[in-house]
Amino acid sequence: MSSWQPYVDNNLVGSGSVSEAAIYGLDGGVWAKSETYKHEDELFNTIKEGFEKEDMIRGNGLRTGKDKYFTLATSPEELHFRCGAKGLFCAKTKQTIIFAFYPDTVQPGSASKALGAVTDYLKSVGF
Repeated sequence: MSSWQPYVDNNLVGSGSVSEAAIYGLDGGVWAKSETYKHEDELFNTIKEGFEKEDMIRGNGLRTGKDKYFTLATSPEELHFRCGAKGLFCAKTKQTIIFAFYPDTVQPGSASKALGAVTDYLKSVGF
């Protein structure tokens, strides 16, 4: 287990608000991911490009597996997508992109809070 795994297992998925999570380095390397995280590397590439080209991700949304996610909000440090009642938050730090999928049984604010806590911590320690 990597030293990053507890952030995924305890702080994201362990919060009860996130169903799948992953932490990637900006180079695309997986630092940690939940057992339930089964998404292709192409999703990472789409999200990374979305942070660089917000207009592109805002207009196109994203597709992962059979699901089409619509873009709800973009900023240089956070993206928010919805597919029906479930969704995805992505956060970018100096060295990482963090993915937090939430199920349709969770309010988006709860998932955002869990992701925000991990993101804020990583930023505070220089990541």
